[in-house]
Amino acid sequence: MIISAAAIVLSVKFGLLRGIDQIANALNWSAKARGQVTGYATSVPELVCLVSAGLAGVWQAGLWNIASSNIINAVLMSLAVIRYRQVRDLFNLRFLDEIGFAVLAIFVPIVLMRLGKDTEWYLVPVLMGFFIFYKLVDSRLNRPAKHEQSEDAAVGNLPFGLILGLVALIAITIAGVFLGDATAAVVEQMGVRPTIAGWILGFVTSIPELVSFFAVYAASKSAGRLQDLNDTQEALDNLTGSNMANVGVVYPLGLLAYLMVSWLSGS
Repeated sequence: MIISAAAIVLSVKFGLLRGIDQIANALNWSAKARGQVTGYATSVPELVCLVSAGLAGVWQAGLWNIASSNIINAVLMSLAVIRYRQVRDLFNLRFLDEIGFAVLAIFVPIVLMRLGKDTEWYLVPVLMGFFIFYKLVDSRLNRPAKHEQSEDAAVGNLPFGLILGLVALIAITIAGVFLGDATAAVVEQMGVRPTIAGWILGFVTSIPELVSFFAVYAASKSAGRLQDLNDTQEALDNLTGSNMANVGVVYPLGLLAYLMVSWLSGS
């Protein structure tokens, strides 16, 4: 389980994130766009873990991976903000909706598990609708501005970025298959509770967010732009994009796969 999880993290860090960086530089994305796409990319391990865990018969472990990952992401973001003394930025009104959605995404899976409703079929369209609502609100309240584009952005290689990202996704998918089976074996043979296994996976799959949060502020500091809001914008959109993708995309897709397999097995 540890080897498979490590393989996923390394594929995200050195493959998927670097591929996105090349694409973002080539297309001159804004700080907000970079943050959101990075957030979606760092949710790929949670998607693979949830689907593989559900298919292996340990749905609760996969779902707790999402719940714990969202909590850990918020903690890591807070540590990065404190480390680089950017706490004041979080009180800017422009970030209110992102912070609200990031926090709300923490409570959704936990409340559903507490109520025993986490495998209801109607959650698939409801949670996807929740994600669409988030995107609509975000697009209305945070319209892109021309000045957000970096004038001295690094030059990226679009074809290389696309190839690197695709190879990383294939590696993540293969490692995820092994991860689901290994997690099921750990839960069954060692008597580890699914909740504990989910928290272990949550810590591991949050490492890409840890790297990206601190990398954003480190790059801003080296460029002498810590006084700007673009670094916090990118890091916060990374957090919100990751948490909302976990709840509004990863959760319903994983649940759909789990319910379909359960139905076929029952049939």
